[in-house]
Amino acid sequence: MGASFVFGVGCILLPLIAWSVINQEWEYTLPLLNIVYRPWRLFIVVCGLPSLVCGIALLYFPESPKFLFSRGHEQETIMIMHKMYRWNTGRKGPKLALTSLLQETEAQQTKIRREETANNKSVLRLLKQMWQQTAPLFMGQYLKRTTIICVLQFGIYLTSNGMYMFFPDILNRIAELEVQGVDRTTICQAVYATQVDISQLQQHDVNATALPEVCHQKLDISAYEHSFVLETIYALGFAVIGLIINAVGKLPILVFIFGFCGISGILIVFIDLPLLAIWFYVILLTCGFCISVVNACTVDLFPTNLRAMAVCISLMFGRLGSVVGANIVGFLLDSQCELTFWISGISLIGCGVLSFFIPNIYKRNALEDRISISSR
Repeated sequence: MGASFVFGVGCILLPLIAWSVINQEWEYTLPLLNIVYRPWRLFIVVCGLPSLVCGIALLYFPESPKFLFSRGHEQETIMIMHKMYRWNTGRKGPKLALTSLLQETEAQQTKIRREETANNKSVLRLLKQMWQQTAPLFMGQYLKRTTIICVLQFGIYLTSNGMYMFFPDILNRIAELEVQGVDRTTICQAVYATQVDISQLQQHDVNATALPEVCHQKLDISAYEHSFVLETIYALGFAVIGLIINAVGKLPILVFIFGFCGISGILIVFIDLPLLAIWFYVILLTCGFCISVVNACTVDLFPTNLRAMAVCISLMFGRLGSVVGANIVGFLLDSQCELTFWISGISLIGCGVLSFFIPNIYKRNALEDRISISSR
């Protein structure tokens, strides 16, 4: 949950950066690429820089000691633990007195060493390792667990990322109607009333100077304000969840968030007060809180040697949900806007029901505050 909180704090900066970059007036023509370089293109570059820096930083990040030890690399594990101790104490504390670790049973260690020896002699070592880490997740007792967490992550990302992609655009459309004096309208009515005429786009060349008059190059300030509020809610919400998860357990949190967000998504279709509808939209997008909670469930459901791969597989299905959600909303928004919110609301309520079937979800223990991976 700590990692999720830091992620939320970082996202607070995103609307501020967007506002400072996208709403600028400059533009440059790049004849070589045959494009007009505008502020929104620069914003994409700025958003990509942190990932580049993090990718480089990971090259200097040590492997998990627990994982290394489970693979029989005791000395490497001890070295990394000494390094972590120095980082955490700032070289000011007493020297860590650690020379050996408690081994697993000899039978387990022998099996690991034999597998590593066989793999090192094979040209297909990498593929075998991938298979050995992935295949067990879809076999025996782990099949049900893997299926549930993958479906949950798919459903969460379907809404939290798929619907979020069009959040600024929808807010911008509502702002357009408010400027025209329209006080009462549903979100979908605002979408229908502000559709871009496709025939206008077809009449202009992609590089024509008239194209910016058809396609919006800026966003209304309300889009940045509500995005900032949403990210602030995320940062605070992750902190609260981290504090209460041990006391209340994961299931009540999942059911509450899925149910509340799902109902909010359905109500958006009927609310004709724009500001109230926007707040319900914000609530709908907070379903992303469940990503870290499901990750915490995943950590508890699988043994050490399968845990990392289980989280990766579930998040892979989550990212697939982002792609599917964004394409569904993009395809239906201008013609069947109400259906997009119905799909999001019902899918979240379904995920809430599915949460009851997570194995051991009713148990609460001291390990439930583990830091889990989060990516919205």
